[in-house]
Amino acid sequence: MTTPANGGLSQEVLDLLAQPIDPGLVRERAREDGTVFAYLEGEVVVQQANQIFGYGGWGAEALGEPRYQPVEVVDPTSGEVLALGFYTVAVRVTVSGCPAKGDIGSGFVTEPTLEAHSNAAKAAVTDGIKRAFRQFGQQFGSHLNERQPRTLASPAKLDELRQRVLALSNRLGVDEARTREWFAKRCGADLDDAGERELTTTIKALANELNDREAQRRKTA
Repeated sequence: MTTPANGGLSQEVLDLLAQPIDPGLVRERAREDGTVFAYLEGEVVVQQANQIFGYGGWGAEALGEPRYQPVEVVDPTSGEVLALGFYTVAVRVTVSGCPAKGDIGSGFVTEPTLEAHSNAAKAAVTDGIKRAFRQFGQQFGSHLNERQPRTLASPAKLDELRQRVLALSNRLGVDEARTREWFAKRCGADLDDAGERELTTTIKALANELNDREAQRRKTA
């Protein structure tokens, strides 16, 4: 028995594709907005393809060279520059027994170096392969689209983060009263009532300012 989308795939392969993926293969990455993004690494997708379709039963190719688009991506909360641009590339995956599947992959450039550009171009190809394989179902992470709320930080953890905010501000020469006033204006919440997201982004902003001051001090020394 086959499906129209998967053409002449064997019953053995179809049975493997119908199984849920091993949770141990799934990775998670926390994001600034307080969510956790689940995903499969590129090497895991290749491993899955080899196990399900066989080493000679599939192939992947980039349809043309990766194209670069210079776009500065800035964290709206902290002002941190997250990326300087990104590469995109169309990728086609071919599996014996069914029509080819394709998608567009992307990879972000985070530093102004040749190595960073090379890594981003390679990441775009890998991302395209992963996205194309998702069309084969759960074994390739098709169910990992939805973001899940991060586990709430404990009161002790939140208190630790608040103390780090105050300590960093003190190193910048700002007393507690002024820090609390600045924090309320910046985050729209009192320091004692703020959540993990507001506290961590503030810590990052303060740490960046300290780093910038230290770099400026070394230049003028």
